[in-house]
Order: sequence, then structure tokens, then C-alpha cells
Amino acid sequence: MKNQPHRFQVNLAGMIDILSNHLYDEKDVYIRELLQNATDAIRARKKIEPALNGQIHVSLTGPTGKKTLILEDNGIGLTEEEVHDFLATIANSSKGEKSFDGQDTNDFIGRFGIGLLSCFIVSDEIVMISTSQKTGATTEWRGKADGTYSVRKIETETRPSGTQVYLRLRNGLEEHPECENVEDLINTLKKYGSSLENNIIVEMNGLEENINSWTKQFSDKDTLFSLPKEEIIKYGEYILGTQFQDYFLIANESGRTFGIAYMIPHAVQMSAIRKHTVFLNNMYVTSEANNILPDWSFFAKCVLWTDELQPVASREAFYKNERLTTVAKELGEALKKGIETLSEEALTKLLATHYLGFKALASEDMPFLKLIYSYLPFRTLNGEEKLGDIIKENEVIYYTFSGDDFRQITDIARSSGMTLINGGYSYDAPILGQLTSLVEGTKFILIQPEEMTDKLLPMTAEEEKSYDSILAEMNIMMAEFNADLMIKHFEPTDLPIIFIHSVATQASRDLERAVEETSSVFSDILESIQKEQEPAPLAHLYLNLDNKLIKKLFTSDKSIDELSVIVNVLYIQALLLGHYPLKRKEMQLMNQNMLRILEML
Repeated sequence: MKNQPHRFQVNLAGMIDILSNHLYDEKDVYIRELLQNATDAIRARKKIEPALNGQIHVSLTGPTGKKTLILEDNGIGLTEEEVHDFLATIANSSKGEKSFDGQDTNDFIGRFGIGLLSCFIVSDEIVMISTSQKTGATTEWRGKADGTYSVRKIETETRPSGTQVYLRLRNGLEEHPECENVEDLINTLKKYGSSLENNIIVEMNGLEENINSWTKQFSDKDTLFSLPKEEIIKYGEYILGTQFQDYFLIANESGRTFGIAYMIPHAVQMSAIRKHTVFLNNMYVTSEANNILPDWSFFAKCVLWTDELQPVASREAFYKNERLTTVAKELGEALKKGIETLSEEALTKLLATHYLGFKALASEDMPFLKLIYSYLPFRTLNGEEKLGDIIKENEVIYYTFSGDDFRQITDIARSSGMTLINGGYSYDAPILGQLTSLVEGTKFILIQPEEMTDKLLPMTAEEEKSYDSILAEMNIMMAEFNADLMIKHFEPTDLPIIFIHSVATQASRDLERAVEETSSVFSDILESIQKEQEPAPLAHLYLNLDNKLIKKLFTSDKSIDELSVIVNVLYIQALLLGHYPLKRKEMQLMNQNMLRILEML
């Protein structure tokens, strides 16, 4: 028996549920669809009549609970055949299969049938009256939410080309304030249509208001790039709701995607989701685009216009395809070049606000680092300074790998006249490591605390003879704390001690403290790790024989036991000054020696 073909039965109510609850995130998206259909029709007519002044007229009439939304355009209109083609067979109305009067479909992103179908979200009956510019004939299409529709010709005398859509709004539309209040309707029309090139005129209280006469100019690239700063700043506040102070204009290589990159005036989390506002063919798509610019563009909030990206079915986002990736990359390059156009004052302010993110980008992008390095702030012995100012005064700049290293050598570096940068902040050390090859005439040298011991002068032979036996006995006691004691001569003389250790020694200290503080289960694990590790190098406590306290201590007639009390206190003091948490036995040492000092008084 031969198989018979069958047709799918379309449940219109089910489709409306999909549109309102699943396809579209925005509840008022039908307004966008109506505007899109009107815009497409006007663009089609302009192909024939370039001088046409396109207009979209909107009104909300009737008493509460029985309101009708009317949207009218002076576009190309539809013939009776086109009404059937666009509206009777929804699935055939997609872009690329139908066009207005044979016009190039690349100019239209609307899907007339699907767009009008979305109006059933708020209406049980839609009436469309359209007069074709081609034939002059007028056709009425009347569709109902139960899936039925009717089409008839209307005999009129002279009627201008265009289309009117009437939505008889149903009751119970609490989620749709635009269906009850003209003010809310205007706000919705502004959201979707602020950049449309055609005038959108809303009738309210017997008066007409053109709601996009000022905003539509920004969607024209040539006009945008010629507007004064105050206009663009004002637009940023209007469209994004934020008062910006600085911005620059960006465009990709083709110029088909362009816009305004506003500089966010406050610090933001680098991990925060990037949200940019995008218009496709001048129609609003989203204010939450997070993939149209690189992830590092955290410091900018952009308004963009494009005609080259492909929207998803709901037209509330863009397909993640090769074109989107290319556009994002090109806009990223434009963003970098835009930074160059900022004044020195604006750039300094921007870097001060978003310094961490800029350092993150600069640490991985050499051209970008070259652009901004002189404006980057770094922590030095004199506090925070701009790198450009540091470079002007020095041919050799030292930096540490960590904040701990910086603290260890701060005093001796200052007394030695060194220019020292704390490289322990996020991204600082990697950035400073790249600058020697970037900044001509200036060397950036990474220095370890152990290297600073070269600046400590040894004791004389006579001093060694006097103190070696004392040091030997004291170091037997210090071995319990994985440290040794040395006596040196160094500047500044008011500094009695210097505590210096390696990264491995600090890691060993941290592990030992973790064993002490964690639960028994985890402490066993940590202890096994501790046993498997190679013994860490000893930390070094340097006593300054040029310091009055140390000199008096070692020239007194104190016994070894009494000297060790003072040295132990100095050791604890060095740990506390270096912000090192005390281990349990060091805490006990501090308490014991404080009691001993009280007994000695």
C-alpha cells in the first residue's frame, strides 16, 4: 500500500505560549516586532522613493479594559497576494524566502508573519489594513487567536500607501503596563525604536510627540563621529542611566559595527558579567550583550550599532559564530586604540579607577603595556607613584617578587639609596619583568632578600674573636626555630635587626602553622607532607653592631642566658614587624621571655 503524505497540524495557542513564555525573554517584544515590520516596509518603499519621509504613528485608545493599540506606517504596503504569503503560512515568512515587492531581503531582518503572530501575546484579535504602493489596492487581514483568519479587499478611493495594525487588547494584562498607560507605551517604544531612522510619533491627550527625533542621530556613523562631546555624554546618561565623564568612539575594520565606549566611572569586579547595549539594523536587540567585546573590556560600557551580526530566533542575542568572534576581536583592537585618544588627565583617572584590570591586560599584551606603562601606579619606598615619574628619576629600578620580600628589605634598601618597587601586588612583578626590553635606558632588576646581605658588612677579626662563642651558643637555641643568628655592621644604625628568609623557608613556616591549627585528620596528612619535603633553609636574624642597643647588649657583662632572653625578644619583634603569624612555640617563647624580663628588672 502506497504511503500517503500528511501535514502537521499547528496548534496556534501552543505557539503563542512558546512565544510568550519560552522564546522571548522580554514580555513587550511584540512592540519590537510591530516596529520592525513597519520599518521594513518603509525601507522597502524608500528603495523606490528615496526622498520618502518615513513615519510610524502609534496610539492607545479606548477605556480601561477595552483598549486598542494602533500602529500605522507609510511603508510600501502589501498586496492581497503578499498578505496570504506573509501571514497565512507562518513558516514560509522567514528572511530570505519572502521580500517586500521583490526588494533585496538583506535589508530586512523582520519576519513579518512571526512578528505579527507575537501580537497574540496581548490580543485575541488582530486587524491589519494595508494599501499597496505597487497596486494601490487595500486589503484587510483579520486574525484570531483560535487560528482562524479572513482576508478581504476594501474598496477605497484615494488612500496613501502603508499599513495599519489594530490590536484589540485583552483583559488581565498586569505584566503589560504598556497596554494601559501611554507613558509606559512611550518608554517601550523608546527602548526598541530610539535608533530607528524613521520618526516614531505617539498620540497622547490629543497631542503628538516624536519620541526619537533626538536619539536616532546617534545610529548614523558619520553623524555620530561629528557630534560634540556634551551630546554623546548626554546620550550615555539617557540610554544607560549613568553619568559618564569620558568616552571614545570605536568601529571595527569594515565600519559595519561601531559605537560609543563609555568609561565606567567607578571600580568594577573583573569577574563581573560584561553588559553592552546593541542595536541591529538600528533596532534594539539587547542591553546585556556579553560576547561582542573581549572579556578584558570590563572598564567600558558600550552602545553599539551593527548590520552584520546574526540574531538568534528571539532576536534578543546573537549567534556565537565566526563573524561574532571576528567583530569582538576587531572591537577590542579599536578599544585599545581609543584609549590612545584620551587626554592624559582622562587616562590617568581611568587607570586609577580600574588599575587592577588594566594591569591584568598589560601583563599579557605587550603593545597595550607599551601604551599605558608610564601611567601605571606602583607601591615604592615613598608610597604610591606613577611609573613614568619613577623612570624619569632612575636608570636602575629594583623590584621584589612579593610583598613579604619588600617588607624584609625596605629599611636597608632605603638606607642604601635604592629605588625599590613592591612587586607583590597582582600582576606587578610580571609587568616589571617585561619593561627592561620595553623602556630604553632603564633597567628593571628583580632582587631577592638574600641578595641584600651583600650590603651587610662583616665584623672585624677582633669582634669575631669576642662574639663567636656567644653566637655559637645562641644558635644552638635558635636552631629550634629554624633560624640562625649573625652579627653585622649595616645602615641605618637605628635599625637593630633584619629578618631575612627565603620563599622555601616561608612555605615551611606556613605548613607548620597549618599543622598546628587544623583538625587531627588533616594534621596527619599535612605532617606526612611535611616529612616528605626537603628541609627548608634557615631564616637569618641579623643583629646590627652599629646599633646602640645591640652594641650595649654585647658589650655588657650579661650572661649567655640573659643575652638570649633579649635576643629572643628581638626575634619575636622581627616576626611581628614583618607581619608573620607566630607559630605555637614562638608564642610560648614570647611569653616565657617576657616573664624572664620582668624577673630581671
